Amino acid sequence: MDPQTLIVSTMQIFAILNPLSVVPTFLSLTEGRNDEEVRRIVKVVSIAIFLMMLLFSALGKVILMILGVTVTGLKIGGGIILTVLAIDMLQGMPRTKEVEEEELAVVPLATPLLMGPGTMTTILVLSTEYTSRYGFLAANSILFASSAVVTAATYLILMHSSRLRSILGVNGLRGLARFMAIIVAAAAADMLTSGVADWISGLGH
Repeated sequence: MDPQTLIVSTMQIFAILNPLSVVPTFLSLTEGRNDEEVRRIVKVVSIAIFLMMLLFSALGKVILMILGVTVTGLKIGGGIILTVLAIDMLQGMPRTKEVEEEELAVVPLATPLLMGPGTMTTILVLSTEYTSRYGFLAANSILFASSAVVTAATYLILMHSSRLRSILGVNGLRGLARFMAIIVAAAAADMLTSGVADWISGLGH
């Protein structure tokens, strides 16, 4: 397992998942609940996002084949989605306009607030790229490790969200979330340029 690839994939997935941006919504949705209920919600959220990340990691190519989508098309489309997402994050806009209270651990916290289109697209692209570069087992080992680290970080952030808000304040949380938006924008640029390069290369064949 290439340590550099592991670090890069972990940072990309964490930045796009961006659990810091969910903290204000999480606090508002769990307000008035006791500690045991909050722990249960965080546990369900963590399990849900981890399972979804593993699903998209392991079945990335199969999903693309079923949908009839090429990796090149996914890179270009995913890059556009991430660009829009990064702009929304920089402007402080929420990822979803309506918040349902029912089963809030899965909807809207796990998805679409955390595992949204940007996160799914990124994992699909990384899965297909790493599989072609390292092979299926190695690619899934990298993404499994990255997913585990990101899930653990998300769990800790949500569990200590009240303390984070008191330490950093609302503006501090917004600043960190927008810093993550810059990383997302950079990943979007890389994804777009790679997809366009692949498309241009394909025109010559």
